Amino acid sequence: MNEVVFNTLKGKDFVVKNFLIKVATELKLSLNETLLLIYFLNQEEPTLNIQNITNNIYLTEEEIMEAFTRLMGINLISVEVIKMRDGKRNEIISLDNIFKHVTSEITKNHQESQKENLFDVFESEFARPLSPLEFELIDDWLTQGIDESLIIAALKEATYNGVKSLRYITKILLAWQEKGYKTKEDINKSQRQESKDELLSDLFDYDWLADGQE
Repeated sequence: MNEVVFNTLKGKDFVVKNFLIKVATELKLSLNETLLLIYFLNQEEPTLNIQNITNNIYLTEEEIMEAFTRLMGINLISVEVIKMRDGKRNEIISLDNIFKHVTSEITKNHQESQKENLFDVFESEFARPLSPLEFELIDDWLTQGIDESLIIAALKEATYNGVKSLRYITKILLAWQEKGYKTKEDINKSQRQESKDELLSDLFDYDWLADGQE
């Protein structure tokens, strides 16, 4: 077994989060870089205290600085200067970029999952596989930031009218965008308001006097 790993296992117990293994694998971090991140993640306020780091993960000062410089270089960690209560300034290692990296990956995976589900909905409604151009057009709608609920609502509207065409759905989406609709809920609110206005109009137009004379 690698001597560094062996010594680390014999020393202080560290919590190693699953996401860190994923980050280390994706970014091809070295063993020393990964060990340094494990150390930082297990500190309440991580600092570049060479002696403490050496005592805990058994890296030399040269190895620590080399790993630290590399992590800084790929913008995975940063240094923040904070003012202490006694007025002194302390340099804290910020790990925010690690969490941002993980969050962006989760968001990306979620968006990809949403795309796949949306494609499935279209193929189900059309009762046929989508063509490459249709995949591209739907993906373009999502890239433009059109809400998925609005796209599905436009799809339902098109199929209700007996039209299974993305061009027709595009026209529906453009018309809704001109009206300021951003989600399915905006359409529902508009429809509720239209129903209310129609009811009030019927009440005002009704000939109550004639009805009372019958």
